[in-house]
Amino acid sequence: MTMGPVHYFERDKFQVPQDYIRPDEVDEHLQRYENAIRHALKELEQIRDLLLDHLDEDHAKIIDAQLMALNDSEVKKEVTGIVKKELKNVSWAYFDVMTKYETVLEKTLHSYLQERYIDLKDVKKRILHHLSAKGDYTLPQFKEPAIYVSTRITPSELIHINQQNVLGVITQIGGYDSHAGILARSFQIPYLSNIADIRQFIGHENVILDVDGESAIIDASEEEIRGYREKARIFAGSRRRSMKSLGESKTKDGIPIQILLNTSFVSEVTAIDPSEQQGIGLYRTEFLCIEKNCIPDEDEQFVAYTRVVRMMNNLPVTFRTFDFGRDKLVEMLDLDMFHKDDFFQDFGGIRFCLENPELLRTQLKALLRASAYGPIQIMFPMVFSLEEVLKSKEILRQVAEKLDEEDIVYDHHIPIGIMIETEEVLGDLENVANEVDFFSVGTNDLSLFLLGTSRETSFARNDYHPLLYGAIEKAVRTARQREIGISVCGEMASDPLALLGLLAVGIRVVSINPSAYQKVFEMIQKIDLNAVEPLAEEIREAESAFQVYQVLKKFHTENLRDGG
Repeated sequence: MTMGPVHYFERDKFQVPQDYIRPDEVDEHLQRYENAIRHALKELEQIRDLLLDHLDEDHAKIIDAQLMALNDSEVKKEVTGIVKKELKNVSWAYFDVMTKYETVLEKTLHSYLQERYIDLKDVKKRILHHLSAKGDYTLPQFKEPAIYVSTRITPSELIHINQQNVLGVITQIGGYDSHAGILARSFQIPYLSNIADIRQFIGHENVILDVDGESAIIDASEEEIRGYREKARIFAGSRRRSMKSLGESKTKDGIPIQILLNTSFVSEVTAIDPSEQQGIGLYRTEFLCIEKNCIPDEDEQFVAYTRVVRMMNNLPVTFRTFDFGRDKLVEMLDLDMFHKDDFFQDFGGIRFCLENPELLRTQLKALLRASAYGPIQIMFPMVFSLEEVLKSKEILRQVAEKLDEEDIVYDHHIPIGIMIETEEVLGDLENVANEVDFFSVGTNDLSLFLLGTSRETSFARNDYHPLLYGAIEKAVRTARQREIGISVCGEMASDPLALLGLLAVGIRVVSINPSAYQKVFEMIQKIDLNAVEPLAEEIREAESAFQVYQVLKKFHTENLRDGG
């Protein structure tokens, strides 16, 4: 919960200065234009090399169209003419020329020309960014603490504003389980999405953002402000206590429930006191790439992973290998063109890395080297088949063999696991279980595959669905039969009602965001597991998410609301 003024960020609307220049300033402005083109060309060539290394020639060719647009002689001629004859500053001249071409292409129905329209938008944004002395055309800049309001927010933008004075985030497009939503909770930034009319917040100085109540209040009354301040005081206190040692994590009837943490950044791990935790159950390595806007080399990865391992002081850290779907590549490469590329629709997780084995080899080598400094586990994401597991393990074997040849020290007994996130892998769990040491159920993506929904759908639509609980129960049964570990690392484990269901179907290890730690810990302390386990039968018999919700809500109300 938070309160403050609004910082409205309008995408693709550039604040281009519309002022005239003196004749003696023409050469300076045209030189700035040439420099901007040179910088943009260098960036695009680097991105093209990245695509060529990690995808294929066809996708690298996407950049060729933008390189051609940057070097378009007619555009250069028109911009130069406007600056010289009309004495408009170069940003204004360039904006006018590019907008004219965009307007023509936007009206066409031809798919090829529509793609060129997207190319022009990307190029325009890049050039205007380099023409700006402040470099603030493409990223929001906060002058004072404020609530960010925009159509949407990307993970890279969230990383950017987290380092500024952001109080909270309100977006039109997004979702609890979106990557931005997950990241916001990691940063403990209040985040509200799916607000139809975001322009209603523009210009307001006192907006109350109540995430728990899923509401935002404009022009709050004195009574509402007093209520907010009391809630904020309670929240601040719980935030300070959230990572304090609360004792052993076990149920009311003495059954141990392991609580691990989900993290994405070294800075998050810095805030963790290892003496008060049990380990990291999910470290999302791809955010290292999003943070840097590139894929780091082996040594850079090694340094980052080693820092995490050392900071956890001999507690286990489960590193998930790069999980690149279309959404994350879009954020990393900052190209609107990829929004239109169907290639990435169902392509991500371990498939991406197996299609680019050098990428996986580099990461695995860095991880193995880091294992010399503390216990780690390696987890492969978005697995569809046994074949993918075998291929991944073979690459790992080859990497280990190479390290042996180089006499580099590493842990030779690193547990290997997979994330259960697809319907396909559920059909072959027994065989897959023979090849790994643990399962981790990624309920966010598993629900998307099972139910055909999107990350923008409210989590409540998914987290109580009997199909999802059935899949988790099957994974628990298989893991027990094969005597391997199993945990849940999705957002579902942070929801008190959904957590009841997870415990009922046999989950005894959860991995959650640090901000949810205290809530989950206190919930577990109140639970009598013998009383919860019979809920599994009611969940099996349920025919809808609403029926499951009613079962869990009834138990919670009758047994836990007043402390159990």
